[in-house]
Amino acid sequence: MGRMKSEWSIKTLMLGILACMSSISFAGVKTDSLLILRVFEYRNNFPSGVTDSTRNIYLKYYVDVQRRNASLALVPTLYNISRGRREFVGESYGTIQFTDIKHYDIQKELQLSTIPHSSQVMPTVVSYMIPDIYGIDLIDGNLLSPFNRDNRRYYSYHTTNISERYSLISFLPRALSTQLVKGFALVENNTGRIVTTKITGEYDMMEFSIDVEMGDMDKNSTIIPKRTTARTLFKFLGNRISCDYTALFNCEGTIPDTIPDKRRVMNSLRPIHLTATERGLYDQHFGNTDSITVTERNSNTWEVIGNHIFNSHGTGTDKASVRLSPLLNPLYFSYSGRRGLSYHIRMGSTLKFNDNNYITFSPRIGYNFKISQFFFQTPLRFTFDNRHHGWIESNVANGNRITSLDLPDYFNDFNTRLAINYLIGKVEVTPSLMYHHRSSVNPEELRLEGKNTTYSSFAPSLRIAYTPSTKIPTFSVNYERSVKGIIKSNMEYEKWEFDISYKRKMHSLKTLNLRTGYGFYTNRKTMYFIDYTNLHENYLPDGWDDEWTGEFQLVRSEWYNTSKYYYRANASYESPLMFLAFTPFIGKYLEAERLYASFLLLDNTRPYTELGYGFKSRYFSIGLFGSFLSASFQDIGCKFTIELFRKW
Repeated sequence: MGRMKSEWSIKTLMLGILACMSSISFAGVKTDSLLILRVFEYRNNFPSGVTDSTRNIYLKYYVDVQRRNASLALVPTLYNISRGRREFVGESYGTIQFTDIKHYDIQKELQLSTIPHSSQVMPTVVSYMIPDIYGIDLIDGNLLSPFNRDNRRYYSYHTTNISERYSLISFLPRALSTQLVKGFALVENNTGRIVTTKITGEYDMMEFSIDVEMGDMDKNSTIIPKRTTARTLFKFLGNRISCDYTALFNCEGTIPDTIPDKRRVMNSLRPIHLTATERGLYDQHFGNTDSITVTERNSNTWEVIGNHIFNSHGTGTDKASVRLSPLLNPLYFSYSGRRGLSYHIRMGSTLKFNDNNYITFSPRIGYNFKISQFFFQTPLRFTFDNRHHGWIESNVANGNRITSLDLPDYFNDFNTRLAINYLIGKVEVTPSLMYHHRSSVNPEELRLEGKNTTYSSFAPSLRIAYTPSTKIPTFSVNYERSVKGIIKSNMEYEKWEFDISYKRKMHSLKTLNLRTGYGFYTNRKTMYFIDYTNLHENYLPDGWDDEWTGEFQLVRSEWYNTSKYYYRANASYESPLMFLAFTPFIGKYLEAERLYASFLLLDNTRPYTELGYGFKSRYFSIGLFGSFLSASFQDIGCKFTIELFRKW
């Protein structure tokens, strides 16, 4: 007991020291380098089991809408608090199962909330509750951890010895970047174990402050938090919302098999006390009683309509779930100087039999304003052996408009694909059947010339991909041959495509992408359309995380469909801190920067080169590209996508 009191006294002292240190400059201050190295090496020297670790978790949140206006309804997950009351409280109790510190599944078995319809508010904050303290990134591929060796060049450190057992490490970023944080940590001198830490920063539209108390040595869980408190402040277009979240792990209470009254059961399980404000909010919502007897009021028609337009929706259990993105969300707009403006939404559903067998349905609908065309994809997949990437998938879709070598017109493409996939050792095999039905955009002109207005093809294909290891590129080959006479197929062709792709994750969230490929047609008896798998238009890009590395931004659309062969090479290098990240004002908002270099060789043009630079901020991502034919400058263009609330 005396030892516990001593440790808590040290933690209290640490908080007092913080106030004294907040204005100290680290310039010229000596640092205990050996202690910092112990922190860097702690996970390696003192491994802690996480895999398949399951524990009880309690989560409480308090939301205060300090300022709001009509634009708040446009923010995903915030529509239900865009009017009415300004303060809300909620709790949940359940289990959390860790695959590792970054991958976990939370099952909320009991929930209370004063938010209308018990909807979630800013669910992205939950990821802040379980930071990977010793990893390269603190949360979900973002925020460079000051406690990882690879990131030490981005931080200044200062150590203060508190006792024989503990020291305080304070850290400040060397650049004003949204990917860097500041704060301090109480560290065990002998081991480098972080006992508690406070981390502050600003990322993804939110200012945040996280207090983390790490797990105990005797429970072999020192890299999993024992208790986390996160305070966030969201500011957007005059709206100002603060949220306080508290999560406790390793809770001892057990939810009963039957829950006759949710509030009474939560009162018996709650490991910490509610504040007077929180109790008052519950009393206003449920009545001044320990029992929930008040039912939610029915929503009027306009509330239902608004909720479905501006909010994402999801429902289900651990076995079955359905999700729908908001019908109106600026995030899904994108613009390219050559391809124009486009918009798309996504839906999805899952039916899970077990971890190895499940069914997914992930339709996607979009519209391109430049060519006035709707696009859709409806992939339905049955995964029968997830351990070996075994799945069967059908997909009915319409492809991008395509031109012909011999027919001076554009054709719409309606297609169906049935494929099966399986991983044998390090080789992935994907046989499939592909059917295309192409119809002329201007059929009258072709009829006057005595030409067909529709063309169909039925083509078996086979893709084989070989990945020796994660450190070696993936090699793949695609073979496809169209057969006449099946389902009114009136085309005959044969094509081959070879591809090598490599994605290397480097230190400090840097990424190198390399890709090269070669494709050609060996049978061109009725090859009206050239339609390569690995070289084609994309009128519905996904933003920063799509295939920008594997795409050409300024290639003229007809080039894709008029060459009997192609050779391509693409490369990109991405870093959270490159050029603009170190500028005083702009760097505060940048999340990543990227360099592009692409090369294309076709049979009907000079060698084509494309160079580009792009960056992603909390608001948008933009890429600027220039193209060259041989050594002659050809064109310049840009690509723009909205990134607001992408992780919300």
